[in-house]
Amino acid sequence: MPADFLHCVRAVFALGVLCCSPALSAQQPEHREQDTDQPEKTTLASGIDRISGSEAISHIQYVRLVLSGTLHTSPAGSPAPSPGPMLIAQCTLQPNGKSSFELFANFGGATDLAFYPPWTPASSQDLFPPRTEKANVTMDFLGYPHVKPVRRQWEIPIQTPGQYRYNPPGGGSANLEEITYYLRYLLALPTLRLTLASRSAEFLTTPLLDEIRKEPLCRAAAL
Repeated sequence: MPADFLHCVRAVFALGVLCCSPALSAQQPEHREQDTDQPEKTTLASGIDRISGSEAISHIQYVRLVLSGTLHTSPAGSPAPSPGPMLIAQCTLQPNGKSSFELFANFGGATDLAFYPPWTPASSQDLFPPRTEKANVTMDFLGYPHVKPVRRQWEIPIQTPGQYRYNPPGGGSANLEEITYYLRYLLALPTLRLTLASRSAEFLTTPLLDEIRKEPLCRAAAL
């Protein structure tokens, strides 16, 4: 057998061993998918903060539009909270194509503005979602003509105890109307005042309504 041929065989064999060496394989970077998708936050020209993303486990697409408000009354002797009150419109699209619109609010001091997906059972023993604390919030729609205030039930989400969510009609709700019903009030009377006990906050909702109209995910708002 020619010496040149044997030399070529040995060279190819050595190259194969080198490429398969564990030491070199360990140097190759591993490509792993992120467990969570990082939300994207921007401040729009209207002053609305926009938080959007896709939740990694449920694959729900979401956008949260955050409107800052003004605190008018607070418990006596307490300093003004920072950040101030917020009204948050949340629009979601599930993988099955179902879209929804929800409204959240707080009276200041809330720092966790993250999206949390709806409750799902962790095991076959989880038959019912956890109970949430409820509160009756007075909703005033200020402007002309005058509209009588309404008191509606809001719930405190488990994940964000400093915030309130309008409780949609259902088995665990005293409300008969969806929150989208009251969005139509705001089209004519755009200043919303929310009052709970000694706390009251006002929101000029015109820029928020404008941004809701622009959002493809917010079609459930029906504006």
